[in-house]
Amino acid sequence: MKTVLKLVIAVAFLNAVIRGADSMWSYYKLKDEAQRTLLFGSTSTTEELQSQILLAAAELEIPLTAERLIVTRDGRRSVAEGSYTQQVEFFPNYPYPVEFSFVVDSVAISPAVPEPRKR
Repeated sequence: MKTVLKLVIAVAFLNAVIRGADSMWSYYKLKDEAQRTLLFGSTSTTEELQSQILLAAAELEIPLTAERLIVTRDGRRSVAEGSYTQQVEFFPNYPYPVEFSFVVDSVAISPAVPEPRKR
């Protein structure tokens, strides 16, 4: 009986580790993609950069919305700030909300495209 209980606890712990690691892996993939988008998007507008990051989040099945993603540009420096809450089931049928946030920035070597003036 002790062995069965130990196995159940070990399986539950392993499940939690795998599910947590999977959500962190997706987070780091999104953060890396956002960094890459800023790095190679010096000729894109901030709206285009934002939509590319949101598209990457959708492909990774990350619940990032446009309201929680801000992309700004100041001269050659571009910054993307985002945050989202993801439900992670560390234990089966018990979702736990985990808050993820990131800030990535990049400095373009070539001059960036100036933002259109708002009227």
